Amino acid sequence: MNAATPPDRPKSVPASVRPDRAVGAVVVSAAGDALGAGYEFGPALGPETPVAMKGGGTFHWEPGEWTDDTQMALAILQPLAEGDTDLARIEAGFRAWFESDPPDVGNQTRGALNSTGPLADAAAAHLERTGGRAAGNGSLMRTGPVALAHPGDRDAIADLARAVSELTHPGPDCVDACVLWSLAIDHAIHHAPAATEPWDAADAVRAGLTHLPEDRRDQWAELIDEADGADPGSFTNNGWVVHAFQAALAAITSTPVPDGDAAPRHLRLTLERAVRVGGDTDTVAAITGSLLGARWGVTSLPFAWRRLIHGRFTAKAPALRTADLERLARLAFNGGQPDPTGWPSAESLMEHYRDHFGATHRPMTLGDVAFGTVFDLEGAVQEGVDAVISLCRMGTHDVPADIEHHTLGLLDTSPDDNPNLVHLLDELTAGIEELHGEGKRVFVHCVQAENRTPTAAAAWLVRTGATPDEALRSVAARINQPRSFLSDAVRRLPPR
Repeated sequence: MNAATPPDRPKSVPASVRPDRAVGAVVVSAAGDALGAGYEFGPALGPETPVAMKGGGTFHWEPGEWTDDTQMALAILQPLAEGDTDLARIEAGFRAWFESDPPDVGNQTRGALNSTGPLADAAAAHLERTGGRAAGNGSLMRTGPVALAHPGDRDAIADLARAVSELTHPGPDCVDACVLWSLAIDHAIHHAPAATEPWDAADAVRAGLTHLPEDRRDQWAELIDEADGADPGSFTNNGWVVHAFQAALAAITSTPVPDGDAAPRHLRLTLERAVRVGGDTDTVAAITGSLLGARWGVTSLPFAWRRLIHGRFTAKAPALRTADLERLARLAFNGGQPDPTGWPSAESLMEHYRDHFGATHRPMTLGDVAFGTVFDLEGAVQEGVDAVISLCRMGTHDVPADIEHHTLGLLDTSPDDNPNLVHLLDELTAGIEELHGEGKRVFVHCVQAENRTPTAAAAWLVRTGATPDEALRSVAARINQPRSFLSDAVRRLPPR
């Protein structure tokens, strides 16, 4: 494709879907990072070789622990979550991270950070010392949050991507790759179609070509064409930013998308394929994950991965988990501002729920799993539940810290607001099954248990052997009949 004629933008997606995709750009990147950590610097793996979030590897990571890729991304994400796009804040974050003596630091990143004075000047000096040949993947691996800083403002995204890369990786290939990838993430958040409709990731990347220097557009158009649909394993020098970029794009475009409601499984299949490339596995998978997450949303994340993902910004910083990344990403995408209820920053939303809905109680137990309303949560905690799955917005302290807690983005508004609905229900019940199998007492709730909770309960009954219609009749008799599009999703769940 001619670099001067980028593809037309498709129609915009519902505003309600965009935050899910913005969060996906951050969380799924961390998932790829943690998935690849145990295979870093290893050989290529065959297509039938299982890939697991096993930890280990060169730096002895814990299962699900993210590496320097996500640590450095947090230096960008944390100020953005406060509405701050000042480059000085990001630079200070990079320095704080480096000074904490992280176990894994790329050579080019170390060359820039192991200096005094303005970081961009140090990076430029390091590039000059290498004769202009320094072109590692260290700025591309962390660029995902940049797209959240200026939603839909492609000029501003390109400028920030360029400036953040130049703090450590000022080479033209590094800068161009970050600009293209950040713009592709923004394009996916705003324009990728519903899950069951085809989407061309390579075209999303091509849409950023006009933001590159004119004399470099044709070169990158050729690199994109070379990667589009290719075997990601053919880009073996993936410590180099160009091959890392191409391997990530090739993994996305060459991995078949499953049919129908199973389409969001493309996320998991693609990340596993990215890891099988070998070499710098955590970074290639982190890069892949940032664009994949922007396309599929965090609601496509496997529940088992959601439970495992964790890490820190620096060694002495507080431990963070998936929910913390979700909160930071939502704030960053909203200019650092919570919604009118204070979510996702508020410590508690219980007063809001009491004021607007009244204290409705609908406790119910099905197959040893408790279901109910947000007002049944206190009783469930008193009865000793070990895990809570919330299907509504919750405050950061509404569930005690010693109880495993997950919040899933199931909406009771319309099918268009739930592009991954059947997949999300399948993963939700897989998560309940996993928790239950570990002997944990599980409580699942929404606000009033009118739609989301009975949908989850019916889906759970289907997983435990009931037919969809049996499950829906049972739940309707015990608690409530969910809206028709939610009931239809239960009927479309894969058979067990």
